[in-house]
Formats: sequence, C-alpha cells, structure tokens
Amino acid sequence: MNDGKRIEFVDLTKGICIILVVMSHIGGPFERMDSHNIIASFRMPLYFFISGIFFKSYEGFWGFFIRKINKLIIPFTFFYVGAFMAKYIIWKVIPGAFQLPVEWSDLLIIFHKHDLIDFNPPIWFLVALFNCNIIFYLVHSLRDKHLPLMFLVSLLIGVTGFTLGKLRIELPLYIDVAMTALPFYVAGFWIRRYNFFLMPHRFDKLIPGFVAVAVLAMYFIASKIGMRTNSYEGNIFQVYGAAFAGIFAIMLIGKRFKKAPIISYLGRYSVITLGVHAFILHFCWKFFGKFIHNEWALAITILIVVLGVSLALTPFIVKIMPQFVAQKDFFSTEKLANGKNKNKGKDNLPEEEGTKEKENTIEEKQ
Repeated sequence: MNDGKRIEFVDLTKGICIILVVMSHIGGPFERMDSHNIIASFRMPLYFFISGIFFKSYEGFWGFFIRKINKLIIPFTFFYVGAFMAKYIIWKVIPGAFQLPVEWSDLLIIFHKHDLIDFNPPIWFLVALFNCNIIFYLVHSLRDKHLPLMFLVSLLIGVTGFTLGKLRIELPLYIDVAMTALPFYVAGFWIRRYNFFLMPHRFDKLIPGFVAVAVLAMYFIASKIGMRTNSYEGNIFQVYGAAFAGIFAIMLIGKRFKKAPIISYLGRYSVITLGVHAFILHFCWKFFGKFIHNEWALAITILIVVLGVSLALTPFIVKIMPQFVAQKDFFSTEKLANGKNKNKGKDNLPEEEGTKEKENTIEEKQ
C-alpha cells in the first residue's frame, strides 16, 4: 500500500532554519553567540539539502523548468520588485527613511554578480537555488545508466564552484554559488531516493548521541562561510564537513521532535518569511532602537516582532496572492501534468513548495 503522509519534521527543520536566518540578519549578540561559526556553517547549506529531498524530474526539462520558474523565480521577482517599489514609495514620502536615495537603476543590481540586494538582501537564495535545480536536472540525466558517474560529476561541480570562490572568480546570477551548493542538494536527493533517513528507524533512539557528535565536530572544524559571495575561510574539507554535520544534526533534531506548531508553520511557508523579514527588520531597528538600549533585549524583541509580523502576513499573502509565493502555479502546468500519465510511476515524489495540498508528503511502502 502507498500511504501519503506529510513529512512534518521537514517543516520543523525548515522553520528552525528560517529562524536562524532571521537571527543572522539581526546580528549583534546573535552573531557573537555563534563565535565558532557553528550555525553559520550549515544554515544556508541546509536549505539546499532540503530542496534536494523534493527533486522531481517531472515531464522533461521544459516541465521542470516551468515549475521551477513558478516556485522560485516568480517569488523572487515578487519580493524583488515589491520590496524595491515599497522602498521607493517610502523614500519619496519620507526622504530620511533610508540612508541612501532609491534609484531606478537599483533594479539592475541582480545582474551585478554578487552585489548585495540592499532593498531585500535574503532573496538572492531563490536565484541560486533555481540555478542549482537546473544544474542537477542536467546531471540527473546520468542516473539511469551511470549512477556513480552522476554523483562524481556532482562532486566535481561542487569542487569547481568552491575553487572559483577561493580564486574570487564570480559568475553571474550566483551560478558559482549554485555549483558549490550542488553536493548539499544531491545529498538531499540521495537520502530521499534511498529512504534510509526520513522514515522511522531503530537507530532513532540514538539521535541525542548523534547530534552531540555532530556539534562537537562542528566546534572543531567549522569556519566562516559566506554563501552569497561564495567566500570561505576554511579549506574544502572544513566547509563541507561542518556543513554536513550541521545539516544532519538539525534534521535529526527535527525528526526527534517532529512538529512544533508555530515553527513548523514558519517552515511550511518559509519562502514568505524569507521574502518579507528584511524589510520589516529595517524599521524594527529604527523604532525599537529608540526605546531599548540593552542589546540582548533589543535583539530578542526584534526577533519576536519580525517573526510575529511574518506569521501574521503569511495567511493573508497565501490567500490573496498564492501564485506569487509558490502555493499555486503562476504559469499553468496542467497540460504538462496530463502529458506525464504515460510515465506514471517514475520520480513519483512530492515537491518542496507544492502547489497542491499534498506537497511535502512521502509515499511509504508497507
């Protein structure tokens, strides 16, 4: 029997991850708390890993491409243009709201290699993830006849991306970042495909011990990384070793606790928090900084407010404009799906930010 079940602990894992992302952008005491770079070493690699879990080849390259446009490029465009327009209007009404004037040429910043998208910095990730999906789709074509070669090519692409970062050679649209992140994405794909981690297992009782070992490993080998700029202080073994240790630690923690309502909800709709939190954060600093002078109290207050506003906005955005946040298709894929019937059974896996209620499910064979 095939029993579709939602992988609740993956939502919890994504929720933990997006909270860590928000904390990193608040900085201050949160940044100093991570003095050994333990959190920074896996925070963004974890997102690529989770995305790999939900890889599906669909009806072919065109179907895959359209779906990834719907799930990644449309949300990116929405949060990119939306944040710019909001900032532009506020700057016109309140000229002192931002340190620098807002100019229309700022819209071209996405084409300036790895320059900071100052009106909405976190959304670079959506472009990098899109490119990572496309790269793996091409590599994935080796799977049926040359599975070991598929993994080898993925590893070589990752090493190449990492080397480009070390040499400070930047490729447009975060393509080099996507290359470096490919091994994380492939690891997620591998674990989902061979299904030894996501399902209940007799070794689950040892999870606390596994997590302790992973944290200890990160303590000694983690180094500072900057995925947006594809810059890494440590060597390749430190970067990938610490990242994978952190990924498995957080995944195991999620598997142990399975679900935490608020955090899991943030995880399920993490693309919304990713897209809105930087804009909220800007005004939180200006407002609360006037009244709260203890840095820890200020940082915690801002974290609670940013997450609270994101939570409040999420159901509104999902209901009013689901096509812009990967909850419904912007470009129709119905004909593409109908054309896949002849290939039914192949790659029959769920999507990460699915357009239907059954997204993020797992088919368990009993």
